[in-house]
Amino acid sequence: MRNRSVCFALAVLAGAAYGDIPQMGGSMSHLMVSIFNQQVFVTFESPSLSTVEMVEGSGVFSGSASVLDGLGHNSQFGWLANGFISLPPSSGVFVRTLGGSEHLSVYSEFGYDPILGTDGSDSVWQWDGTMVHNWYASDVKGPHSVRYEVFVGDQSGNPLDGWIGGGVELNFTYGADPNDRLGVLGDGFVSTVPAPGSLLVLSGVLVMGKRRRCG
Repeated sequence: MRNRSVCFALAVLAGAAYGDIPQMGGSMSHLMVSIFNQQVFVTFESPSLSTVEMVEGSGVFSGSASVLDGLGHNSQFGWLANGFISLPPSSGVFVRTLGGSEHLSVYSEFGYDPILGTDGSDSVWQWDGTMVHNWYASDVKGPHSVRYEVFVGDQSGNPLDGWIGGGVELNFTYGADPNDRLGVLGDGFVSTVPAPGSLLVLSGVLVMGKRRRCG
């Protein structure tokens, strides 16, 4: 597995010159995923980073990263397990796009593949339980937002009966919107946090059944 820390450090060090690597955009903003009593909860590790700013789209990148050429982009938001998560066999944790700015695209962290409804991709994406920082991009200035449902599902990405999903809304700014095309930011919706002391935290370990990536 690639060393994410090294990749992120290189992205930041690229600076204004960009080089061949897109910039993350700033400090990591982790989306902490917890499961308690068959219910999914998603919280911001740093609530002050529930809205992030896209890097100006003036870079020219090599390889598969070229999908971000000329686009405002950001990968600060990262999925991260908040404690010990135990799932039934042959199940996994999935993210589903519920709605958002039509000009916002999403690409996988390393492969830069379109995901979560971008370019006709499946609106459901399977999270593998590791820290994952996908790329968000747009060619339109102004605010953007996207709302997700996070749920436990079977190998085909269908929600399991008896399990309750959580949700989160991610917000972005990308300069001024001269044509006022996108309206205002969302409300930063997140699912309810479990009662204090009810969640056993074990160094971010995630225990999952057989995984299958959708889309």
